[in-house]
Amino acid sequence: MAAKLDFFMLPEDERALFRLLARHDLTLYPELVPPGYQPPKVDEKVIEAFEGDACYLAAERFGDVIAHPLKRGPDKGMLEIEEVPSPVFHYERCVRNEAGELVGGRLWAELDMTRDPKENRSKPLGLRRIHDEVHAWLRKTCRRSDPKGFWVGPKAAAAWKSEGLVLREPGHRGETYGVWR
Repeated sequence: MAAKLDFFMLPEDERALFRLLARHDLTLYPELVPPGYQPPKVDEKVIEAFEGDACYLAAERFGDVIAHPLKRGPDKGMLEIEEVPSPVFHYERCVRNEAGELVGGRLWAELDMTRDPKENRSKPLGLRRIHDEVHAWLRKTCRRSDPKGFWVGPKAAAAWKSEGLVLREPGHRGETYGVWR
């Protein structure tokens, strides 16, 4: 079953999250990986240099990242990471849309490889521990959204309160969110 954490974070909040992730020896892969790509280690500086809106955070000490080449389309020859067998998190950044609103991001991981309760194949427990640590950090550091469902980073919450920053759910006509209390 997929584990998903939704959030609103400004770049300062994002750097704090990546400082937390830096001690877990994760590596950063773009969504489409060029052949021969050498992934950098995750720290607060690597996310500033990364230009995409989404990436994979791989815990390669738990297993190999499995990728296959795309055979058709404009990205032919690029490698696509298989999320289910690979020890990876999919990270989508919070970005601003054309209206200046902050569109939510998420951290997603497939922690169970099968939904069959009789078959107990799952990802390494270390990957679940990293997810649980990030979730605990979000609960401790961030504020809840109103309506609930998202975590709001401290800088994003301050901008929402003082500057009137609009927090918008991703997707077409996403709902707007506020900060609880």
